[in-house]
Amino acid sequence: MIKMDIDALEKQLAMAARRFVPSQEADYFASLYMETHLKKSPRMNPLAEAVADLTVWDKQAGQEVTPLIDNGAVTVMDFNGLAPSLKIKAIHDTLRDRARRFGLAAAGFRNTSGVITLNMWADGLVRGDLIGIAMFNGGTGCNVPFGGTRGVLGTNPLAYAIPTAGDPMVLDMATTEIPFFEIKNAKEKGIPLRENVAVDRHGKPTTVAAKALSDKGVANLLPIGGGFKGFGITLLIEVLTGALVQSLLSTEQTPGWHPHEYGCLILALDIASFTDRDAFKYAVSGMCRRLRSEAPAQGFDRVAIPGDRGHQKLKAARKAGRIEIDEALVDALDRLNA
Repeated sequence: MIKMDIDALEKQLAMAARRFVPSQEADYFASLYMETHLKKSPRMNPLAEAVADLTVWDKQAGQEVTPLIDNGAVTVMDFNGLAPSLKIKAIHDTLRDRARRFGLAAAGFRNTSGVITLNMWADGLVRGDLIGIAMFNGGTGCNVPFGGTRGVLGTNPLAYAIPTAGDPMVLDMATTEIPFFEIKNAKEKGIPLRENVAVDRHGKPTTVAAKALSDKGVANLLPIGGGFKGFGITLLIEVLTGALVQSLLSTEQTPGWHPHEYGCLILALDIASFTDRDAFKYAVSGMCRRLRSEAPAQGFDRVAIPGDRGHQKLKAARKAGRIEIDEALVDALDRLNA
């Protein structure tokens, strides 16, 4: 691991992205990925995902995104195996413009190299005073249907970002009790799972990761809440990111990680089309203050709003100005910029 200046690293990301997209799109891509990394590292490694996305575009030079639907508030695209993050500004700009016109807008896409970090797809929309909602149906064979014994559906993550008078509310979560990478890490390191997040091949609760994750990558993770309600939410995301955007449902996908078979849906809601923007922000901020003022339960130091921890980490990292990064990642970025 080496320490690098945050601003310099962001500039390197943008420089690499300019090989594939216009400068403004490259800068936006780099800014969102860096912000996401500062919020989520070390639990996740968004910078590694950014470099992987750039590498996909490098290897598939000349490939283009194919529009499938362009109808009023709705657009649907086929990425032909490319990483969608390089076009995040173009998609956000389209969503913003159409949400301003219609009140809300939707962008769906399929056949990508995958979406690992979902929150930036919602978080970026807040910059334009929009409510952003994003969802993805990746990771076949990870989510046990209610009453079942094995993972069939994806972890089907959901993210949202909501403007306030201060830092936005931001949530990014799998619709399984834990994300796939947690059970994978637990199996590799022999760490027990917490209770009621997974079942064995007989459908019985287990804390042993090896009993809930097969060598073929099938993970018997329970839906959020462990019951029928969480299963219902997973199914909603499944339909919206599968059949609705001309992609495949989990029951039609190849088991394992095959991102070209997955779909994604991004929604943008224009607050001013529904109500006064400032009044909305004031009301949501007041709710957040009230919730944060509640007495914490035993074992908790405070009541937190989704996004609080990430915003604190982001500000602390920006103040420090430098972060630790894998040297191999820096080398990969240097090669892209050579």
